[in-house]
Amino acid sequence: MPNIDSAKKFSKEFLAEIQKSINELDIDSIAKVAVLLYEAKEKGKNIFFFGNGGSHGIASHLACDFGKGTKINGKAGQKFYRVYGLDNPAWLTAQANDGKEPFTEGKYPGEYNHGYDGVFVGQMENFIGEGDIAFGISSSGNSQNVINGLLFAKEKGCKTIAMVGFDGGKALKIADEVLFVPTEKGKYGVVEGVHEVIHHLLYEYAILLEKSV
Repeated sequence: MPNIDSAKKFSKEFLAEIQKSINELDIDSIAKVAVLLYEAKEKGKNIFFFGNGGSHGIASHLACDFGKGTKINGKAGQKFYRVYGLDNPAWLTAQANDGKEPFTEGKYPGEYNHGYDGVFVGQMENFIGEGDIAFGISSSGNSQNVINGLLFAKEKGCKTIAMVGFDGGKALKIADEVLFVPTEKGKYGVVEGVHEVIHHLLYEYAILLEKSV
């Protein structure tokens, strides 16, 4: 039966896991990504955020914060972040439902029939250009539609960023820059919690830059 003592014990243990993962973050990698995002904004490049489930929520939140939250009232000539959350529900479900053939990793015919493994590729191909950024989020690092999105972006001459957990999965070796939260497999709560910390760190730094530059 639940009781206050067991809830307190669980809370302390969970927060200790979160703190341990935060302490193990590679600050150099976070700093590199922060600079890449700012440089993309300054050059007028697109930034695509994408993921599944909870990671999809984080991707959408990142797009919102960078798209809206970095605008400074009264700042003349400010350049804005060109962000896409790849989260249009009609497009996502149509893309997944209408795929007639299995999506083949590494083969991009420029058609819309990609199925669920290509829901992010199918959206990106409308807007993507050389020098853009693809920012894929996956706790396991193995979500096939995220992997395909990163591979597609690399093929198009884009910078790729993966924010992952567990052992890093395939994305750890594919992306140009990796924001890695190493945990036991299945620790989604810890990974997603720390991913949100990284999200807000990147966002708050972006605001700081807008106010100081």
